[in-house]
Amino acid sequence: MASNALKNSIIRHPGVRGYAQAAQAAVKQQAASLQFGTTQNNTFIAALDNGSPITRVTVAFKAGARFEAPTELGLTHVLRTAAGQSTGCASGFILARKLAQHGASVTCSGDREFIYYTLEATKENLSPALECLNNLISNQEFRPWELSDNVPRLKYDIAALAPQVRAVDLLHKAAFRRGLGNSLFISPKKIGKVSSESLQHYAASTLTPARCAVAVIGESKETATMIAQALTLNSGSEAKGDGGKYFGGELRKETGGELVHVALGLQGAKAGTPQSVALAVAAKALGNGPVTKWGADNSILAKAIGNIGPFAAAGFNVAYSDNGLYGAVLSVPKDEAAQAIKAVATALRSPVSADAVAAAKAQLKVQLLSEADEGTNLAETIAAQGLQTGAARNPAELAGVVDKVTAADVTQAVAAAAKSPLTMASVGNLACTPYVDEL
Repeated sequence: MASNALKNSIIRHPGVRGYAQAAQAAVKQQAASLQFGTTQNNTFIAALDNGSPITRVTVAFKAGARFEAPTELGLTHVLRTAAGQSTGCASGFILARKLAQHGASVTCSGDREFIYYTLEATKENLSPALECLNNLISNQEFRPWELSDNVPRLKYDIAALAPQVRAVDLLHKAAFRRGLGNSLFISPKKIGKVSSESLQHYAASTLTPARCAVAVIGESKETATMIAQALTLNSGSEAKGDGGKYFGGELRKETGGELVHVALGLQGAKAGTPQSVALAVAAKALGNGPVTKWGADNSILAKAIGNIGPFAAAGFNVAYSDNGLYGAVLSVPKDEAAQAIKAVATALRSPVSADAVAAAKAQLKVQLLSEADEGTNLAETIAAQGLQTGAARNPAELAGVVDKVTAADVTQAVAAAAKSPLTMASVGNLACTPYVDEL
């Protein structure tokens, strides 16, 4: 029996720090085209003026976990949670009060490649809110006593991690080892041991103009250019991350309990390629739980697993600038793990029928267009596109790309992925969990 346990995305699990709620207002939406380009200092800028009463501004940097040095793993987790602490111009308390007075909010999130600083504010309060955002990014000081005060937050982040998130995190480690294999989260043993100097050095080498993208939703390209030019960023030597070479392998973490949570993956395709779109369709075809509440799950994964008891299974595809990962996540009772895991591994390598591709394309288009309604998600997605490919597409254009995917394209992409070594990561009670070479 399938469940809805994996309905929410578990691939990108950011650390977030918020300050206040932006005011809401109702305004008629207007059609607009996405404009993008680069500034003189090579900062990517993009703007989509859709008539929204709330302006969203995302300043993204190539400063994700893959750029951490082997001796500084987990540093980006500390960097994310340190957003909003005292800067060279104002204390964290003053920044929070100013944002609250203007009805604005700032969040900091991140993934393996990028860190995103996102501001939400009404149009009339955008200018003073941007001053706070500029302060948060350009003048960070990472004072040691404030980093110490942030230790409980880091401990909570680790303790609150869902086991499926842990499995996907371990899957990246097994698949890529270094670089893209670096964890999004700091090791409990290193909490409190990341120094202010390390953070300053990392910020100076990664928060640079050439590694920056500014995406604005609800304002013009001129506003995006103004924001990019107002940032005071270091332009010195830049950090270089390890290549995203795919190796394959296995990692296991015994935590006990009655369930086992397993992530299986194959080498995917890099962002911006037709293969990555085809694999995104394939992942959606694998399934993501029942599409109706309390309804039956008729997805490929559910049919492959069969009626073995309560379980949750979902396909995923994640594309990075130089590689990708295509796979599935499974949560299942420990005693029935062997049968379910072998079934998922077989389904992952099997071709997808034309009917399943047609349904998956429709579901993926709905997901893309629905996420566009969330201005924050849209701004971060556009910024990530700019940093990965040097260009950006609006949601309607992305839906058009999905429309052009054929069943043959999906079959070829899955067949290419199936040639790579299978990667496996498992968390929970592993008493009956097979090893990857047994699948």
